[in-house]
Amino acid sequence: MGNKVNANGLRVGVIKNWLSTWFSGKRIDYTKNLHEDLKVREFINETFKSAEIQDIEINRSPSAIEIVVYVGRPGMAIGREGKLIEKAKKDMQRVISVKTVDLQIKGVQQPQFSARIIAQQIADGIERRRSVKSLVKRAIEAAQRSSVQGMKIWVAGRLTGGEHANMYKKQMGRVPLQTLRADIDYAYVRAKSMNAGILSVKVWIYKGEIY
Repeated sequence: MGNKVNANGLRVGVIKNWLSTWFSGKRIDYTKNLHEDLKVREFINETFKSAEIQDIEINRSPSAIEIVVYVGRPGMAIGREGKLIEKAKKDMQRVISVKTVDLQIKGVQQPQFSARIIAQQIADGIERRRSVKSLVKRAIEAAQRSSVQGMKIWVAGRLTGGEHANMYKKQMGRVPLQTLRADIDYAYVRAKSMNAGILSVKVWIYKGEIY
């Protein structure tokens, strides 16, 4: 079960919270808000891709929306004198229907504890035609130097550019996926390679237990 269920979604309501927080009294409003959230996340992922996004939190009220983006490289998202973030606010008005948009950029203090950032770094390396084994080995060695208790990385696809797909797996420490009190961060990122098509990168990070 642990390999087939999203480790983050399995722990929502137990040790993790929802990334979108709002209330809708009507079915039509719920559908509209849900599709707007999907558009907002897609827009932010495309706009701040180079900033190494970890999470996107969305908080709604009837007349305003607050979006908090946690990134590993805040300078790449804010831009010089805040020009990038101001431009993103104006462009986001075309995506959503509320009048007031509050977009905040917050830096991640420990990027080595973020599965999304590590998976994105591996995917970027694959797109630059670097070796999958060297990228995974580098991520594992960085985790060993930090206080991460366990990490698991899977990369699947045409790793060598051949006709058949295979999978490369690497694990450090223990990753108890079925223990709900275990604080596990999970991320899935796709890498678009020129000579091998699309490769999938999955990362699990075990940070300890929350009681």
